[in-house]
Amino acid sequence: MENEHRSKPVKPKNIVIQVTEQGKLKTNVRVPFFMVKMGLKFGQMAANVKKTDKHEKELEMLKDIDMDVILEALSSGEISLPCVLVDVEELDKNQHVKIMLE
Repeated sequence: MENEHRSKPVKPKNIVIQVTEQGKLKTNVRVPFFMVKMGLKFGQMAANVKKTDKHEKELEMLKDIDMDVILEALSSGEISLPCVLVDVEELDKNQHVKIMLE
């Protein structure tokens, strides 16, 4: 009965990237979530192909990203939206980067 109020799985609409410098918001980008998922799939496919370019290391890192785990956690109620994925603050540069799902 606990999950009766949730009739369908929660799905993120956007991934948001915010960059703050010197206390002022410098970048606030929203990308539709379906585009992020599609891009990750293409990147993971490219990582499985033998490559010789300079981006091999970055593509290799995409293999470990499993968005299905995040989506399952949203559906089960384990996490909710908005969900912060990355929150990094560089105090010496007075910069803050936040990436989240909404």
